[in-house]
Amino acid sequence: MLPIRHETHWVYKTAQITRICWFVFHLLFLAIFLSSMPFFWLILPLFFAAFLIPQWSGIKMESFGVKHYPLLELIFSGLFLIIGCYLLGKYSSFLAYPALCAGIYSKPGKGRWWLWAGFSLVPFLAVLAVGLNHLGLGVIDGFFLFGIGISVAKVIEAEKKTQMLLVENTRQNQLLEEYAKQIEKVTLLEERNRLARDLHDTVGHTFTSVIMGLDAASFLMKTSPEKAQQQVDVLTDVMRKSLGEVRSQIHQISPSGEREELSFQLKKIADEFAFHTKTTIHFEFIDHQDITISSQATLTFIRCLQESLTNAIRHGHANEITITLKVDSSHVILLIHDKGIGIRNVSYGFGLNGMKERLESLQGGLSVESKENEGTVVTCFLPLLASRFREELKHNDKSVNSG
Repeated sequence: MLPIRHETHWVYKTAQITRICWFVFHLLFLAIFLSSMPFFWLILPLFFAAFLIPQWSGIKMESFGVKHYPLLELIFSGLFLIIGCYLLGKYSSFLAYPALCAGIYSKPGKGRWWLWAGFSLVPFLAVLAVGLNHLGLGVIDGFFLFGIGISVAKVIEAEKKTQMLLVENTRQNQLLEEYAKQIEKVTLLEERNRLARDLHDTVGHTFTSVIMGLDAASFLMKTSPEKAQQQVDVLTDVMRKSLGEVRSQIHQISPSGEREELSFQLKKIADEFAFHTKTTIHFEFIDHQDITISSQATLTFIRCLQESLTNAIRHGHANEITITLKVDSSHVILLIHDKGIGIRNVSYGFGLNGMKERLESLQGGLSVESKENEGTVVTCFLPLLASRFREELKHNDKSVNSG
């Protein structure tokens, strides 16, 4: 029997149950009204074949009988209709409900339309078997009811597609939620790394300046207490500013203030560092033209300068540093050349890696060259903004204060 238990839609189950009732009704009709006729024992096997072969040709969804149920219904029910009408001598509407069931179970494609043509033709053959005087509206039963079955099948197909789309949408929503969670994790990780680099650059630069300033103040305590006190006051002010900047980084607030030229901000940092560390720093700005870069790029140059100055004192033990800011046709270049002890092999630690990542994230780059007893040269470069963005930048871009 057709796999009624495995059907997921109520229409299929209802059609099969009604098909059984249709069979029982005609079986009773044959037993009551035609059992006395001589051809009864000939028509009865045809009747059972018309019902049992299409209905019991398979129990699995992938079996041949289930896949080709509409065709089997056309062959055996149509054959029974033609022979039965010929033996009875009059036309019967036996094919009506089998045609409806066949239409419901029909599959999309050209085969569906050939079946429709077959169910439309069989009633005419049955009329020809009994005579054209029996021609009536009954001959459209196959055409009409198979067409209704196709309409029902299309509705079911549309419903199944809708359910599949809902399932797919649910799956896609789950994937989007997982993707959003992954993006959130990546974003948090990137932001944590950015904050770590900012804090490292800011705190390391400030602490180096303050420590060297305190060392100088300790020597002045005995010889010149007033100058030592002044030095301590200045360093206290530096620490307050550094604390404010650390808090700003923690709260992810970019330093604000009036827009200042990149060269002015870098020179300000260099002068403060030179004052607190008693280091000789020369600042050169070659090709004095306006430099058009974003606020993020300005902040990146500031952090790179702070880290480079800190490394020059802490690791290179330099007492003289030259800073050069210049512009070529497409890049802004910052050179920090210290006359320290230098190193034989340059290794990228947390600070240099942070500088490199900052610069590369803005399509720039970092180069570090060093020789023993000849100092170290740090080269940072970033691309200039396109000229068409300059006017927009002047009105909308907030500058970064070196603070």
